[in-house]
Amino acid sequence: MDIEDVMNHLADHRASNLPPGYLSEQLLSLSWILEAQEGRRIFEVGKKWLKSGDEFRSAVAMGLDEAFMADSWKDLVELADSVKERHPSLAHDVDHWLANYSRSYDDAPGKSEAPPTTS
Repeated sequence: MDIEDVMNHLADHRASNLPPGYLSEQLLSLSWILEAQEGRRIFEVGKKWLKSGDEFRSAVAMGLDEAFMADSWKDLVELADSVKERHPSLAHDVDHWLANYSRSYDDAPGKSEAPPTTS
């Protein structure tokens, strides 16, 4: 079974009052205990969910904050704008999400085009 199938099953059969962040936490935990390739797939699926029309899945994906969800700051801002356009109720959460990512940059948001590299 593919991890995407597992993730979709969890999202589709969640408790009715489950906050998205709770599922994000469980998926982050799974990413540490699975083989590297499967753990990486969690973040790939998260990127896919950010582009989806499903508000809950987009919110879950924003909680997968242990991986950069775009190739550059510009791409991340464009992705965030598209999430806000598709899911206006997530606008505040998206702004918070971007603010958290901006702390990962050496320069102010918009000045850096790529995530910082490790030495």
